[in-house]
Amino acid sequence: MSETGKIRKIIKAWEQYLYLENLSNASVEVGFDKTRKIWDEKIQLVGNQILIPQPHFQHFKKIYSTLEEKKQLEDFKIAVSFPQIYRVIAGKRNFLPLFTVDISSIWSGKYRSRGWDLTEGFLFQPVIPNLIEFYLKDEEKAENLVIHEGLRTFLSETFKFNFSTLQDFLDLLKPPQQNLSYKPIPYLLRFDYVSYTHNLKKDLRYLNQQEFWDWATPGHPAYEYFFGSPQPPRHDVLFLGAFPGSEPNKSQADALKHFYVSFLTAVIGPPGNGKTSFLLHIIAIQVVKRAYQLVTSGIDESNLTLVTSTNNRAVTNVIEKLAAELENNFFYIEGGRKDLIDRQVIPQLQKAINWLEIETFNEKIWRQSSLEIEKIATQLQSQPLLDIEKARQRERDLQEKERLNREILTLQEHLLKLEQQPITPPSSNYEQYPILAYEQILTSLERAVKSFPTVDVELLLQNSQSWWERLWYSFKKLWLNITQKSPHHILKRLHKEIHAPLTATLATPFPFQLPLTPESCRASYSQVTNQLTSAKKWRLDAQKTEQSYTGQINSIKTQINQLKREKGLIEQRLASYKTEDFYTRFPVEYHQQQQQLFLLSWQYLQQEALRRKDEVIRSIEIYIDVINSEKNHDAWCRFTANYSSILRDVSLLFPVFASTLHSVRNLFPYLKKGCIDVSVIDEAGMIPSHQPLPVLVRSRRAVIVGDPLQLEPIVPFSQSTIEQYHEQAFTEQGLTDADYFRYSPTAIYTATAYHRAAGASDRLGDIGNGIMLNEHYRCVAPIISFCELLSGYKLVIKTPYKESRLGTNLIAYPVEGTIIDHVNLEEVNVLLRLIEHLKQAGYKREEIGVISPYRAQVDALINRQEEEKEDINSPFIGTVHKFQGGQKPVIIFSSRQCQDRDSLLFINRRPNLLNTAVSRAEELFILVGNLERLLQEEGYIKKLVAHIQQFGEIRPLP
Repeated sequence: MSETGKIRKIIKAWEQYLYLENLSNASVEVGFDKTRKIWDEKIQLVGNQILIPQPHFQHFKKIYSTLEEKKQLEDFKIAVSFPQIYRVIAGKRNFLPLFTVDISSIWSGKYRSRGWDLTEGFLFQPVIPNLIEFYLKDEEKAENLVIHEGLRTFLSETFKFNFSTLQDFLDLLKPPQQNLSYKPIPYLLRFDYVSYTHNLKKDLRYLNQQEFWDWATPGHPAYEYFFGSPQPPRHDVLFLGAFPGSEPNKSQADALKHFYVSFLTAVIGPPGNGKTSFLLHIIAIQVVKRAYQLVTSGIDESNLTLVTSTNNRAVTNVIEKLAAELENNFFYIEGGRKDLIDRQVIPQLQKAINWLEIETFNEKIWRQSSLEIEKIATQLQSQPLLDIEKARQRERDLQEKERLNREILTLQEHLLKLEQQPITPPSSNYEQYPILAYEQILTSLERAVKSFPTVDVELLLQNSQSWWERLWYSFKKLWLNITQKSPHHILKRLHKEIHAPLTATLATPFPFQLPLTPESCRASYSQVTNQLTSAKKWRLDAQKTEQSYTGQINSIKTQINQLKREKGLIEQRLASYKTEDFYTRFPVEYHQQQQQLFLLSWQYLQQEALRRKDEVIRSIEIYIDVINSEKNHDAWCRFTANYSSILRDVSLLFPVFASTLHSVRNLFPYLKKGCIDVSVIDEAGMIPSHQPLPVLVRSRRAVIVGDPLQLEPIVPFSQSTIEQYHEQAFTEQGLTDADYFRYSPTAIYTATAYHRAAGASDRLGDIGNGIMLNEHYRCVAPIISFCELLSGYKLVIKTPYKESRLGTNLIAYPVEGTIIDHVNLEEVNVLLRLIEHLKQAGYKREEIGVISPYRAQVDALINRQEEEKEDINSPFIGTVHKFQGGQKPVIIFSSRQCQDRDSLLFINRRPNLLNTAVSRAEELFILVGNLERLLQEEGYIKKLVAHIQQFGEIRPLP
């Protein structure tokens, strides 16, 4: 099967779902003339036969024949229902069928005066919300209604009494115990026009009638929605623009990067995780994108951004933030319903025309804004290259630091070795030579040597031959003795002079021998002179060795200190580098510039609208004529011929449109790609897979945000109807079970709009490849940690801790109770007491929300409040589905089930219900119920009780 072939069959299956959904419409206003939807005059039920007056039949047959010629039979569907149950609202009757039987086929035949047997061959559909409300059918039991065995069996099994004919059933059926109008007679209703599906049905039919789809190609969000495989976000993406307020956190930035470069982005947005801020940043990026492209290239393309959901509150949250931040009268269009278009949208567009006509283009502001936009954008765009260069420099610095560390380590090791090695002087024993003593001895020896007579008188006297020589030498000898210059006296003085230094030499390896003769004195002088010369030379050599050693140490220390200084400078530089790269840092670090860029861009686009005011006014006027309830054929022709430029001009002043999915067609009646630049679909975990397709076809890009573990879509069918739908809409068309679980609106656990956008498979529990917003800002940790236990999302809790006024954040009050008519009255009474208790503790009424999974329990509490005329409004009380998207400081949860026979399946089947209920509470969650019963079965409610026991308190009733 080709891809386009599969899409056609899926769309056809979706149309079949809408048919069943319309057939089970819970409220049908009577209407008038062309809008009439109820006929109750003279319609009769006789036995099993429905009797229709002939004028009515002929009227319907004429309409049928006309539509048959035009091949538009899908535009006229008539069913029968009974009894007549209706309420009057603002003077208009609204019928509330319990079931509907499609009799559209009878208009193709002839009139039958005897009527038509409703038990033979007609498709019927139970209207579950009305069955639950009026006859107090339990939600869980309503899912198991029997329809495949025919209308009679369905009625007898549902209402638990026997009857012979359908007329007999009417006679036996008791009126609902409510303030409603009741008549035990049948009526006809038109079910082809249901307000919240009418536009969707038209769009799907239009798509299936087209022979060629220019959007069914890879890269278009509608195609990617069917067959795409979402990729993780790229890191190296720089988006331009941010909305005033808090900067995007990391997970928001990841999602914004993906959106910036992708056709379809799926985002998991758990409660309280900054989803609205994320959507506002998308809007800011869109505004900047258009302005920057216009400034730099002169090319102007629409930046029209649609914010939509099935949930009005999700749309309103974004609009309220826009209104709070932007003082300008323009920027967004809110409301897609026909009454809102006439009352709100068109006046806003007209106000823009008036402003354009009155205001004057300011070229100075226009030019200055464009220069600032380009300057800031250029600075931001240049940062990645600068960051790369800094990264390269950082790498070089790291390498240099490593080199310095190696050199310092080498030098330190060398220094340690030097310091551990002893100094080795030149090899000699002169280390202990007493130089000072020998210098003193040498001085005395030198003086003695110089004092010795030049001749040896004693020797001459002995060798003299003549008497006169002997006389002369004798006389000279005498004189020397008298003057004490004889060798004897000289040696004697020498011995005396060198006594002390000689003694100093005795304990050394160099003891001095005392000279006793002039000859030995001269020899000693020569010897000491030589020794002193050698000793001084050795000492000098030793000093040189020591100086060299010290010099080496000092030199190494100097080198080490220099290298350490260089290393310190590099470490300072390394400390100045950012620890994260630019693409991680810029959402926070450059948030101020991003905000400024958005504000400048919005200012520039307003001036651009004034600069091209004639063109813009013409486009807005055409657009007004197109969406006006009064049809303007000429305007429609001009719009279809040039819709992209018209919407481009409108979006200069209104870049944001906000509407529910059901009303988008009213704002964008032309189903062509490019009408919307970006569609943002919120609360997608609650949206069936078929509803976003027309919006996606109209869009160039899309962001789909939801939480697959919050509440699922509501399917108003019994399990039996779902099984029949599976067979007829999918199997009989040749589609597989995998196709069913991927695309069927009834496969609410695998085929929501979120699942499709995230590329989830048909396997239960597979949530695809969406980007998680994981930082939580709403609930205090003890509360949201239970939701984390259910979801396993690994939330990062950013909420500051705050103790409740009752002293803890989690409380369970045990109430045994009994259930009568699907209501636990004991719990209702306790809820009233707790509300008063909370008010006495200081909580205002609007700070308290009361939730129950069961409609009957909620209605009972509302009725009691009305009976007691308490200062409380029903918006503070509701089912879990009603509170989806909301939050209160205090949430009270009424579990209702209390006896062993009471099933916990409805609560325990999936984590979604409790995950949603608990995450509504900001600072205090209160569970009311029979705790013993809730703890009997393994399941999510048991986990909740255990969580409260561990992190909160079980308290007696106040």
